[in-house]
Amino acid sequence: MTQLKLIIFDMDGVLVDSEKFYMKSELQVIQSFGKEASEDYLRSFCGTTQDFIWGSIKKDFALDISLEDLKFNAKNQLIYLFETEEIEAIEHVEKTLSNLKKAGYLLAVASSSEREIIKRHLIELDFLKYFDLIKSSEDVAHSKPAPDVFIAVAEELKVPTEHVIVIEDSTNGIKAAKNAEMICIGYNNLNYPPINQEAADIIISNMSEITPEFLEELVNKK
Repeated sequence: MTQLKLIIFDMDGVLVDSEKFYMKSELQVIQSFGKEASEDYLRSFCGTTQDFIWGSIKKDFALDISLEDLKFNAKNQLIYLFETEEIEAIEHVEKTLSNLKKAGYLLAVASSSEREIIKRHLIELDFLKYFDLIKSSEDVAHSKPAPDVFIAVAEELKVPTEHVIVIEDSTNGIKAAKNAEMICIGYNNLNYPPINQEAADIIISNMSEITPEFLEELVNKK
């Protein structure tokens, strides 16, 4: 029987309902150049880094601005939205975190967001107390869908991959978890258009489904 020891959470769209802020800020920056972008186009960047997002947008829309200036403008717009609009946790996730912590599991965050943004959200929602480790794409050589950030968490906490479950929502995040040879739960937020989560081992649509019993059963099915 495999013993589950570590649960790794993505942040955006899994712990924090923040994807809408990224998409809104991206659209606003694109519109400032007189361009338009579809929701599907913006959703395709979920789970990727700011370097990748803005490098792609700069190229796709032939924007006459340096990448560094574009990223600077985008970050300012994103922070403005975070400061002026309310950040909310994903429904039921705080109770899930509390129950998993009480059950004795190690909990970690592994996100493509910048460390500054991760800590801002976790502090604002009073979630920092639940986590043993936080890793950002800034901490590793390659971002999702490369497995680096998940492997870095497992190595630092000294947990073999077969004792780990990852909870992700994006296509790239799920691919990263599977590339790390970890079990992956895909969280399908019904408030957003569906994205490809077919690589996940199982898909849920409510965080209350994640109980110690559910996770142990999932680990021992593998």
